[in-house]
Amino acid sequence: MTKTFFLGLGGQKCGSSWIQAYLARQPGSDFGRLGEYQTWEHRLGGVFARYRTPEPSFLGKLRARTKVALGAPEPAAHLRWRLQRSENAYFDYFAGILAQPGVTRTGDITPSYSALSPEILTRIRDGFATRGIPVKVLFSMRDPVDRLRSHLRMEMEKGRRTQSAENDAPLTDFYASEEAEARSRYDLTLDAIEAVFAPQNCFVTTFETLFTANGIADLARFADVPIDPQAGMRSVNSRAKGTGVSEDLEAEIARHYAPVYRAVAQRLPQISEVWPSARFALTSPT
Repeated sequence: MTKTFFLGLGGQKCGSSWIQAYLARQPGSDFGRLGEYQTWEHRLGGVFARYRTPEPSFLGKLRARTKVALGAPEPAAHLRWRLQRSENAYFDYFAGILAQPGVTRTGDITPSYSALSPEILTRIRDGFATRGIPVKVLFSMRDPVDRLRSHLRMEMEKGRRTQSAENDAPLTDFYASEEAEARSRYDLTLDAIEAVFAPQNCFVTTFETLFTANGIADLARFADVPIDPQAGMRSVNSRAKGTGVSEDLEAEIARHYAPVYRAVAQRLPQISEVWPSARFALTSPT
């Protein structure tokens, strides 16, 4: 049976945790020590620089080696630092998981990977190819306005944005920020995916259809796992959108991200029906 590595590119607040949980609980799956490995995106700098894991102290490294020697799991921070430090360590880590008896699938599903460049994606693909492991890509997209609302709520809860009871003001200040832009350019992600991976090795979906019976079945067939139609009822790492958005602001955001809507509509025309904000972008001048 083919042993496969699943590379999840997000997007952020678009159901990636649910996808990881669905695949991880299937027979033959082992997604390893971490939920999100966050190995590659720190190389991009900017808003992603914060994902760089600091080098452990000498004592921290000694403790990690001792734990592993005694059969305990490698500490998460040490593992993340080690995988960031060495590409070969990353590929060997997952190859080691797949070498275990009965394990046929593993992967790294990290939302901020949606910003990875074609060059980095090529390194990932080729690194596994040299070990005889095919890579399959997963990418989910959500109505940008809804995604931004959920994203902003998370930024507030983590203290990176000031909490506010106002409806439009916080989102008005946020939607075109570097942080928001970096995670909302689905068009760039789609271009990068298509530049590196063959279509049959890519699963691209919308958040809004992912949890339906057809969406679950499509994912299961792609990943060659059992179909669980009840899985859409399970909430994994969900977060409220926050306060409502006025129609004027919704239109403003959609038009700002018009290239995103147009690029997605070319691949998935159904967004005109499942993304409420698409009506503003897809009818605006190019």
